[in-house]
Amino acid sequence: MGLMKRLGGLLRRGRMERELEEELRSHVAMRSDDNLAGGMSKEEAERDARRRFGNMPLAKEDTREMDLIMWLETVRQNLAYGWRVLRRNPGFTIVAVLTLALGIGANIATFSVVHAVVLRPLPYPEPERLVRVFDDLQGADTKDVGMSVPELWDLQRGSGVFEDVSFIWPISENLTGGEHPQRTESVATSANYFTMLGAHAQLGRLYEPQDAVPGFTDGVVISDGFWKRVFGGRPDVIGTRVRLDSDLYTIMGVLPPDFRHPGRTLETEMDVWSASGLTGPPFPPTPQRAQRILPGGIARLKRGLTLEQAQTKLDAFTAHLQQQYPNEYPAAAGWAVRVVPIQADLVGKARTELLVLFGAVGCVMLITCVNLANLQLARSAGRQREIAVRLAVGAGRGRLLGQLLTESILLAVISGGVALLLVVWMKDWLVRLAPASLPRLNEVAISPGVMLFAFGLSVVTGVLFGLVPAIQSSGTDQVMSLREGSRGSGASKKQMRISRTLVTAEIAMSLVLLTGAGLLLKSFWHLLEVHPGFESHHIVTTKLWLPVQNDRETDPYRPVPVRAAFLKEVLRRVRQLPGVEEAAIGGDSSVPLGSARFLAPFDVENRANESEREPVAEFANVSPEFFGVLRVRLMEGRTFREDDDPKGQPVAIVNETLAHRYWPNGEAVGQRIRFGTRQTQNKWITIVGVTEDVKTHGFDVANAPQVYQPAYQQPGYGSVVYARTITEPGQLAELIRREVQNVNPDIPVYGVRTLDDVVAQSLAQRRFALELLGIFAGVAVVLASIGIYGVMAYTFSQRTNEIGIRMAMGASRADILRMVVNEGSTLVGMGLAGGLIGSIVVTRFLQSMLFEVNATDPLTFAAVTVSLAGVALAACVIPARRATRVEPLTALRYE
Repeated sequence: MGLMKRLGGLLRRGRMERELEEELRSHVAMRSDDNLAGGMSKEEAERDARRRFGNMPLAKEDTREMDLIMWLETVRQNLAYGWRVLRRNPGFTIVAVLTLALGIGANIATFSVVHAVVLRPLPYPEPERLVRVFDDLQGADTKDVGMSVPELWDLQRGSGVFEDVSFIWPISENLTGGEHPQRTESVATSANYFTMLGAHAQLGRLYEPQDAVPGFTDGVVISDGFWKRVFGGRPDVIGTRVRLDSDLYTIMGVLPPDFRHPGRTLETEMDVWSASGLTGPPFPPTPQRAQRILPGGIARLKRGLTLEQAQTKLDAFTAHLQQQYPNEYPAAAGWAVRVVPIQADLVGKARTELLVLFGAVGCVMLITCVNLANLQLARSAGRQREIAVRLAVGAGRGRLLGQLLTESILLAVISGGVALLLVVWMKDWLVRLAPASLPRLNEVAISPGVMLFAFGLSVVTGVLFGLVPAIQSSGTDQVMSLREGSRGSGASKKQMRISRTLVTAEIAMSLVLLTGAGLLLKSFWHLLEVHPGFESHHIVTTKLWLPVQNDRETDPYRPVPVRAAFLKEVLRRVRQLPGVEEAAIGGDSSVPLGSARFLAPFDVENRANESEREPVAEFANVSPEFFGVLRVRLMEGRTFREDDDPKGQPVAIVNETLAHRYWPNGEAVGQRIRFGTRQTQNKWITIVGVTEDVKTHGFDVANAPQVYQPAYQQPGYGSVVYARTITEPGQLAELIRREVQNVNPDIPVYGVRTLDDVVAQSLAQRRFALELLGIFAGVAVVLASIGIYGVMAYTFSQRTNEIGIRMAMGASRADILRMVVNEGSTLVGMGLAGGLIGSIVVTRFLQSMLFEVNATDPLTFAAVTVSLAGVALAACVIPARRATRVEPLTALRYE
């Protein structure tokens, strides 16, 4: 029979059933005829034929199962029957759907983030070949110190590792010419940047290697967001001239909406891309190997080259360069080039945190499945008579098992559909819960992969919570089931053992989650106890950026006195604003716990070449008021003065970490250092003070050596205004913007936030992980308590008669309660023991997320174990107390 004909037969099930029955009857008739020929009577022949043939309904089932189409028909029948069962029990169905929908929904939501951030490949051709390139100084134990232009050329031309290499330099630029000046986020790259990434324009074209010029190219590429925000999405934007940092550029292309720069940004998404050859203005005409002016680069590995092979080749290449340029690369510095997969660099620590959270929400899902499995087991006790009758009349165990599993899977798939709708509806809200620093957050979407995961999870969930009850029910002894399934009978001992085993597993998983949450809570508490070296309360920060023109000769802010005068005037005006108690100004890298850091090597006077490694420190420019406004303590020496200007002696203040590292006996004040290395021959700078350490990279990161220079002596183009105030930050921001633009109307003011917000953002990712894991652990404890309560309540409802006999024979209520608590304690103790073993194994994966806490911290383990034991025993005692209130005579009459 052809497949289409058989499929069509599904529409004529009655006819197919009749044909199947006629075929089976013909087999019985043929056997009967053989018996008649052998001398049997007609009645004996028919009886013997039926006996030898076996159960007719079961034979029909076996025949159907041998046919794919009939198997599909069986599935349809199982689904129809399962739907009728769910409709007949609306209370159970609603509770089960809501419970499962929450569990599945949490898994879908978490997976959508994990999929977008960790699992989904970057949207570039062969993204596994894209890497970030960093320069490290291993002698100073410092990573990502920046790259010099000659080093970039060496990697491009002589390393033999890369197919393409491009520098990347995120910068701020002022967009002027409109109604108000705007700050834009731009990235300068090599001309081969887009070719390397395989990008295409949605309008115009992108710059290519043949567009390379010594300085910046005239043509720039803009993002889709910038095009729509600034130009209203005009199709004739190609060829439009824009003024960035007072220089005119021509828009040559618009990127598609889904293109993202594959690297970290300063504040927001990238708006503008420009290319430079690094040898024309504003760059030095003769690049120096010792001047690490480039923040880093990205590259595409040669085809067939693994990351390990590439790193090995780079190590050999850098060793050759160290021999070739011994003065620029002293052995003590430990210069090395490091490559990291670009996706790993983007994701960073978030990968571990997200995978831990995904494991936690999966654990909650398992606990939900355990509770539903116990609920199904309890329901199966009421269906024992139905199941036994179906087995007795010939239903195969496989068919019955399939029917029961289909009911569970149907329930889970319905719940999965509800969960998916909830996640789609609440996606934007859920994304806003995540910290803004989480990479690729804008790519979180309900993609086909997420939908496939939702469907697969629903099916697996249905199997998980339905398999044990289905096996238990379909394998029940028929006679015993008919007896136990009668009205008033209870569950079998085997069923109760299964329920208790499931509850034990539930307690164990809850303890694992609670232990993880407890470790993160203790770690977070230790972080909050860390003194950051400053006071953040009531301080508003506002950023501004002076334009950096390509032609430095025409740059009005190139002279240091002009920049210093601008900063002084801005600070004078801000101090006079209502509500401002104190004010200070600093460079971009002066913001504590901020993302902008300026790392540079320095030289210490009278330090022997072979006795010290080449030191590296973070440099920041600040005004004299900075330390007072932020309440940074001066440990020795003095702070800056107003006369620390371009005309005065070059001075600096260092932090305790730097002072103790190079002058452990406390004689740092009066010593001299200079920016750069011995080859650069910069001016010596006298240390006039030592301050306490200020956290720059995070509460959980060791303090880095830091050098402060006077803002009026070494003013930068990017500045931050600090105002200690009691007014609303939003109101003050507008006042500061007005005063800055009264000094120069082309200077944008942006990035307004309080220092409290900066601190909160630095802790946001850890707080996010703690809050979610804490919620999951709390839900797990509640579910485990419900599971324990349900099993114990059901157990003692079935033992009412036994309790009555015990009480009639003289047992007191205290004796009954003691018996119940002992049984519950055994159950809880087994679960806690399993949970402790699981916690010791699992919490090792949390070590990278912990701060000053061991993954097997005994106090945390003890505290959460005692807490969960108390909750679990309380869940046992409540049904036990109810059981002891039953009157003995009533209990004896209970059937």
